[in-house]
Amino acid sequence: MGLDFSKLAYLRLRCKQILEDQAASIKYFAHNEGFEHYKGVNHISVSSSATCVLSLVATRRWEWEANRTQTNALLRRLIPRKTSASLPKENPFTLAWILEAVNALRPYSDPLKPSASARVGQMEKILQGRLKDGSVTIEKYPPTAYLTQLVVRVLLRRSKLTNKLKEKVKSWAWGQLPHQIGLVKANSKFADAFAIAYLVMLVTAVTPRDETTPDRTLIQRMGLKTFFDCQRDDGTWPLSRPLFHYEKFGNAYCYEYEMLTQLLSEPKLNELLLDYQPNLSAAMDSVARSAYSVKEAVQVWTSGHHPQLSVPESWATASVYHFVHRLDRLLAEAVRRDLFKYMDRPFPEPAIREGRDTFAKTTLDSRVTVRGKKHSLKKFLFKNFVKPISEETGGLEEGSILKKGTPRSAIFFGPPGTSKTELSKKIAEFIGWPHLAVDPSFLLRNGMEGIQAEANTIFRMLEETERVVVLFDEFDEFVREREKPDAEQFSRFLTTAMLPKLASIHKRATLVFIIATNNIQQFDLAIRRPGRFDRVVQIMPPILEAKMKKRDWGSKENIDIGQKLRALSVKMNPHVRKLLGALTYGECDAFATDLAAAQDSKEALKMLDGHSERCILRSSVGQKKDDTWEKRCIAEAKYNS
Repeated sequence: MGLDFSKLAYLRLRCKQILEDQAASIKYFAHNEGFEHYKGVNHISVSSSATCVLSLVATRRWEWEANRTQTNALLRRLIPRKTSASLPKENPFTLAWILEAVNALRPYSDPLKPSASARVGQMEKILQGRLKDGSVTIEKYPPTAYLTQLVVRVLLRRSKLTNKLKEKVKSWAWGQLPHQIGLVKANSKFADAFAIAYLVMLVTAVTPRDETTPDRTLIQRMGLKTFFDCQRDDGTWPLSRPLFHYEKFGNAYCYEYEMLTQLLSEPKLNELLLDYQPNLSAAMDSVARSAYSVKEAVQVWTSGHHPQLSVPESWATASVYHFVHRLDRLLAEAVRRDLFKYMDRPFPEPAIREGRDTFAKTTLDSRVTVRGKKHSLKKFLFKNFVKPISEETGGLEEGSILKKGTPRSAIFFGPPGTSKTELSKKIAEFIGWPHLAVDPSFLLRNGMEGIQAEANTIFRMLEETERVVVLFDEFDEFVREREKPDAEQFSRFLTTAMLPKLASIHKRATLVFIIATNNIQQFDLAIRRPGRFDRVVQIMPPILEAKMKKRDWGSKENIDIGQKLRALSVKMNPHVRKLLGALTYGECDAFATDLAAAQDSKEALKMLDGHSERCILRSSVGQKKDDTWEKRCIAEAKYNS
């Protein structure tokens, strides 16, 4: 059972507030170019430094806090290391954490020198060798799901987990998961909830979807349920079984927030984890209760694994912040789905992004005139609207916002039937975000007296939502000119109310919104003012060349209009070209349906004349017969930007 929207929004606010202190808190443990395990130890810890790096990189704060020189120095310090914390040389724990740091810091460092690259390759081979039986251990301890998942995720990220090794891991993990579930269900003293969590991550990571049988899905779901059933009232879990032994400190254990970070980082588990929002909220409450405030804006944590050393630890602190970030990402997904649910819309399956050069491939192109220069509509939109957004989608998935200057709002205007809605869907498909159409009926579903409350609710949810393309369709009445004599007081009120809401969504910079209208001249001047929307684009009927390339017109049979006209001896003179060029997509399709039955050129031309006379561009806009859509479109081209 998920949380309601107000709880989701509150939790996200708490996450953002906690993350404000992340950089300063982790920097509290900084030593030279790396990080200490405890404050004042005065030496760099391998696993602690890697954990701190991963936490800062995940939230994109490493680039703010560290320069390239410091990054290179840290890698030079870590890569040659063969052990840490008095563990055996070349142990999988140390090597895996070093490679985690190498992976994370790749975008921020110079290319590795040949000797460092050779050492990295050597570490990869050692870890592959440790997986020969499908699991990983240290010294005489039994294999652990924690170490196995650590090594597997590192090799996966480096594309070094061979199919043979993957099969061995899959066999071991699927064998262990039911066993560990059984131990918990039997209240065995050997039960380990953490092992279940890491095994669920493992089987999810190494098992392709087409090999996930119904039985395996049930086991996977039961594993998650069993793990969360072990959560205590204070939001924590019972101590895990020991992983291995530190000579100077004692046994090493799993830490809740390191584990939860990895659980929330497995994308194929997100759908299932949405059901455990209350459990994750309880874990979040535990975060707040267990913090140390060592100075202003510095919140730190301890794992509590070694009571004799119950002081703040860098890796525990970094793990908490990383968990909070991953939780915020899951909550953001929950908000998206909650919005669609509230709007009575099914949440669409994740879109498969189109190729870089295939924006709106199946959409027929038209022309747009901007500052006196004609452009291909698709090329103009791609260059000036779609491409800049698509280049930043990865950052938004990790919690960033669109950069200043990146477009995020548009008005699509033009005559009816020019596929404005369809074009907005193509934008959503290209960038891989769900598309949500909002029309005035949503605001009116509780009657006229409830319209203000409904608008406030929807826009509040939109302010909290990210990674959605929102189309406001048929909203002309809500943004009409306030000073027009026919503008009712209620309409003027709605215009005034919507402007700040749209401005707020624009400022949040986490989604894209488009207003589609047939009547931009009736829009309030404040809406049309330059800078209010990033792009204002006139959408016209498809150009003739695009129509002639389409080979399957008509509702009953596939008609190649150009070929059919040639067969009927109809010449493509300027007059015919003009008539065909004026038809919208739907009008052209209707013409093709009729054209299929034409017997000669005279009949074909008569059909074309009839469809042209009835087409939207030739029809009257208002009371005056000579005030046609064609004339209005020519006059309105000045609004393009």
